Amino acid sequence: MNGSSLSRNPLVLAGLLSVLALFILGQPGPASATRSYVPSFASVKTDKGPVFREGCLIYTNAVTSPPCRYGDVGSDRKVVVLGDSHALQWTPALIELARKRGWELSMLLRANCTAAIVNISPVCNRWRRNALKRIRAEKPGLVFVASNTASNTYVVKNGKRLDRAASEPHFRKGMLQTLVRLRKSGAQVTVMRDLPMSSAFLPSVCVSENRDNPGLCAFPARRPLSEAYDFVAAKRLKAVQIIDPLPKVCPGGKCRAVHGNVLKYRDRGHISATYSRLLTTWLNSRLQNPFRG
Repeated sequence: MNGSSLSRNPLVLAGLLSVLALFILGQPGPASATRSYVPSFASVKTDKGPVFREGCLIYTNAVTSPPCRYGDVGSDRKVVVLGDSHALQWTPALIELARKRGWELSMLLRANCTAAIVNISPVCNRWRRNALKRIRAEKPGLVFVASNTASNTYVVKNGKRLDRAASEPHFRKGMLQTLVRLRKSGAQVTVMRDLPMSSAFLPSVCVSENRDNPGLCAFPARRPLSEAYDFVAAKRLKAVQIIDPLPKVCPGGKCRAVHGNVLKYRDRGHISATYSRLLTTWLNSRLQNPFRG
């Protein structure tokens, strides 16, 4: 059948056009493609790295950290990571770095227990005393310190839980005490400043609802000095190194939920292990090396 006969048979022509339209509409094109991300939305919440999987972030009533050694185990270049889950989030990058530098990396981590010497609970207090005692005994060359500084932290005084503002002076004094003790043990000390938390939404959930437009899932990089006891205490000691990840993780004052196709956050306040590993080179260029030479 030629073109002239088709034009004289409108029913046949209409049918062919309908089939053609269905074929075109059924083909996936750039506009309908959906982006994929790693880790998956189903697994990002548990993307915490080997240190968590192997029970090195203790909780419940445990007050003594297990050995938990990584990197070049057996090396005389000993480094300790001290803090809570906000220190845990840096361990995937730190483990990669320890392998490169020939360090033995030990984990002294307890959930919801700041490294600062303050009263939160009897369990936290006992764990912290044990951790500092172990550092004095093992004499690491470097201690990497990180703790939660957000508005959900608090100090208990005279049996009463203080609000965040009233807790801050105690946090500052307590962190200074911790850093002084670490320096007296003979270790170099690095404080990793805490990152802002997302208060309005869960970043990974937002991305799952806006897969092709993850830019909608950025939140402001708000980190008030009134909730920065880690930084304020470390600034008082010239011998303590401070690393601020904010410009790297939240450039331009915005904390974006993705880096390429990587989900940066596993919850509102912790970066994912997958993203942490991507920061190994960045961290390598900044973290001091007391064993150099």
